[in-house]
This record gives sequence, C-alpha cells and structure tokens, in this order.
Amino acid sequence: MIFMRHGSRIVCLLLAVMLCTSTGCGLVSQLNYWFYGLKVEPKFKGLEDKKIAVVCVPGPTVSPDSNPAMIANVVGTILGGEVKGVQIISQAKIADWMDKNDWNQVDYADVGKGVQADYVIAIDLESFSVREGQTLYKGKADVSVLVLDMQKEGQVVYGPTPKHIQFPENAAQHAIDSEVNFRKLYIYTLAQKIARDFYAYDKIDETAPDTAFNSL
Repeated sequence: MIFMRHGSRIVCLLLAVMLCTSTGCGLVSQLNYWFYGLKVEPKFKGLEDKKIAVVCVPGPTVSPDSNPAMIANVVGTILGGEVKGVQIISQAKIADWMDKNDWNQVDYADVGKGVQADYVIAIDLESFSVREGQTLYKGKADVSVLVLDMQKEGQVVYGPTPKHIQFPENAAQHAIDSEVNFRKLYIYTLAQKIARDFYAYDKIDETAPDTAFNSL
C-alpha cells in the first residue's frame, strides 16, 4: 500500500513534467503544492535550543481584561510545539520576578537577565478589543513585537514589528452567545499570528482561524 501511494505520486509528477512543455509549468507548481504545501519561512530564526521569555505588556489605554499574560502564555505554548528544542520560561516565573523586582514595564532586558533567558520576545499591546457594537464580536488589536538577544547584552535583533490583527479577517462580523469563548479564540488567533514570525508554517494554515471560528 505504501509503495502504491508513493508510486502514484511519482506517476503524477512524471505526467506533470510531460505536460509542462505543452501547458506551461503551472501544473507542476500546483502538484508540488498539493504534495508538499507552500512553506512560509520564519521572519526571525535562531530560537532553536534556546531559553525564551515571552513578555506582553498592555499600553496605558488598554484595559486589564485584554489578558496580556494569557497572550504571552499562548505565544510561548505555540512556540514550544513548533520550534525545535526551545525552552519557554513559564509566565509564573516571569511574573514572580517582576513582582519581586518592582519592574517598571520598560526595560525588557532586565526581565531577560532576571529569568536567565537567551532571548526575550517582547509584545507591546497598544490596543485590544473584542466587540463591534452591542451584539457583534470582532477581535482587533495593534501590537508591536521585538526580540532582544540576552547573549548580546539585550540588543534588539528583530523588530519592532507592528501588526494590526483582526478576526474574522475576510468575513462579516459574527454574533456568538459567549464572549468568553470568542475572547479565548481571538487571543489564540492573535498569539498564533505573533508566533508565526518565528517558525515555518504552511500558507494554507492562514485560513484556519476563520474555519475554527465558524465551527463554534
């Protein structure tokens, strides 16, 4: 069965090559995408086998119920599953260091040094909302992402990269009976779009959040 499956792929590719001269190479590209997907390379590489602190800080006009700690935690969880050998420092350890050291929410390098991170992924949460009107839910956020290399004394090695992230992206606003469920889904979507700067993923997965939303 395994031989037949691989054999079928080889036959399809051979047919594509034979047809390429008469129909153009678009078919080959389509078959290649079908078999292997279209990988989007990370914007920043180098997190493999490193200790990472993810820190999310809300801006002065952002409500505390934006759940910055949850955003940071989900970003870390995603990276932990996608980046080889990465060690994500727990939000509990980061929060404990901040409390004990009266951190001023300005110097991310202090956090990285304090929790002995190799890199700090800093997320400035400049705006956050989950409602549009009284009855419709639509997640919107503006964030700025940067990476500090603690092996280079906290030097910024990526960013700041501004992002405007909304959900749903390409559909009308949706009504849902639970703001809690929508908030959780939007935070996951927001975290995923931030985390994707740091690992390769299949481009077709970019449509997955809308699909997940519609299945609620």
